[in-house]
Amino acid sequence: MTGQNIESLFVNNQISVITFSTREATFAIPLEQVKYIEKDVKRNIKVGELDRFNHEVITYQNSAVPLFDFSALTGSRSQIDEIQSLVTLFNEKEKDHKEWMEALEIAIKNDSPFTKATNSNKCAFGIWYNTFTTNDLDLQEVLGKFDAPHKKIHSLAESLINLAKLDKAEALEKLNKERNTTLAELLKLFETARERVKNSDRPIIVFVEQNNHEIAALRLDNIQDIETYELKNFSRDTSTEGIMKKNDTDFTIEGFLRSGNAPPCMLINCQPEK
Repeated sequence: MTGQNIESLFVNNQISVITFSTREATFAIPLEQVKYIEKDVKRNIKVGELDRFNHEVITYQNSAVPLFDFSALTGSRSQIDEIQSLVTLFNEKEKDHKEWMEALEIAIKNDSPFTKATNSNKCAFGIWYNTFTTNDLDLQEVLGKFDAPHKKIHSLAESLINLAKLDKAEALEKLNKERNTTLAELLKLFETARERVKNSDRPIIVFVEQNNHEIAALRLDNIQDIETYELKNFSRDTSTEGIMKKNDTDFTIEGFLRSGNAPPCMLINCQPEK
């Protein structure tokens, strides 16, 4: 039999681990099995479209070793996928609000009905904005600045259309002023939000020792901390279904580590018994 019994990694009934997370859960790898950690500088070799059963290749001490994307390995949505989705959303909603102003101008000029959302909570961006949450403090900061200019933009429709009935020239003049101030502020916020999201992509490569002293690497979206747990806070996972239960790699979820009332993290053994 090869590999390490997970309980044997608890020295004096304690185990030190590095913790990291996906969008769905928190995981831990025994520090004893970690050989090296580096930023992902994209020095890997891609070998086709990745799914949870294949990998890229990266060098470690002059040897080529397999590099597994942890999100793909677990079937989780990766951080880069979420980043791309947010960038696309900000691009689309920026375009929507430019078109909103153009439609209002046409309605004023032509005395035609204005059919776009006049309530900031009912436009597509407003609906998303009111329900979206993130743990990214930088993104939280910039998103908090959207509220005032976004509400002001949508409030223009009723007031300017009513003004146009009395003085169309003045309504168009005020519209142009708001385009150069409030809309410009909103567009700048979309630009800043895109940059904050792009800059949040900071993946980490963790090299681990597997069975027979072989080395493999995992690409993680983040590393949270180095923590120590006691054996009494470990519970074995005896299920046959679930994350990483059916793959052809030597990474196995052995069980769960608990700390107080915090959600448990899944303990991965990179050298499971065979």
